[in-house]
Amino acid sequence: MKRTVIKLGGSVLIDPALRRSLIEQIATLVGEGHSLILVHGGGKQIASLLGRLAIPSSFHDGLRITDAETRDVVQMVLAGLVGRNLVAELESVGLSAVSLTGGDGSTALAEPFQLPDGVDLGFVGQIVEVRPRLIDQLLAAAITPVVACLALGSDDHVYYNVNGDQMAAAIASGCAATTLVLVTDVGGVRDANGATFATLTPAQAEELLKSGVATGGMRPKLRACLEALAAGVGSVRIVGAAEERVLLRTLAGEESLGTCLEETSLEERR
Repeated sequence: MKRTVIKLGGSVLIDPALRRSLIEQIATLVGEGHSLILVHGGGKQIASLLGRLAIPSSFHDGLRITDAETRDVVQMVLAGLVGRNLVAELESVGLSAVSLTGGDGSTALAEPFQLPDGVDLGFVGQIVEVRPRLIDQLLAAAITPVVACLALGSDDHVYYNVNGDQMAAAIASGCAATTLVLVTDVGGVRDANGATFATLTPAQAEELLKSGVATGGMRPKLRACLEALAAGVGSVRIVGAAEERVLLRTLAGEESLGTCLEETSLEERR
């Protein structure tokens, strides 16, 4: 059975109506026989708790700089509040689900993330290995995995904060998914004039990164897309959460929504 990884983040996780719509679509897809793995972030909830605790937030190249204190907050929010709430909502529509992190069953192992400019991001990790056994067993038992973007250090065995898109890309490749769907606020990749690309090749995505057209959170998102494609994931879709029936339409392949990244563009395949 073909597998799809769906990554949820941004306003998706704080807008009750939007989240409920996506949860119901996920239940429909699982009922139709889709094998789904959910990966979630929780940046807005993390920022809220950091603010209440008077812990400053800072970012570099679209990634949250994560010292030990911030890492503990990230762990509490993702492995606790966000993951458990998603499980509760999935259970409310009849799906069995389990919330886990990369540390559970040593599913995702990481090492410190190194940027070319040498900036120290602290406890920010990049996935170096995915062991799919636990996720395989959950799917075989008809239980939907809900994976927080936290991974265990491969050498030091401490938790690392992993960008949600990069976590989703690693899980998709490590668990042999054919499709990765990134559900976002923006609904696609935009060019310098603000127009949304219907399709992108890896070369075009690289140029957006190199030229600086891709900024903020879109930079790690595009890097994650490139990593997924290079590791054998067939296609990556970046779609808007607010689009009507967005998951059903995307996985049905009936319409072109958001931006589709594949090794060759639609124009090149013609």
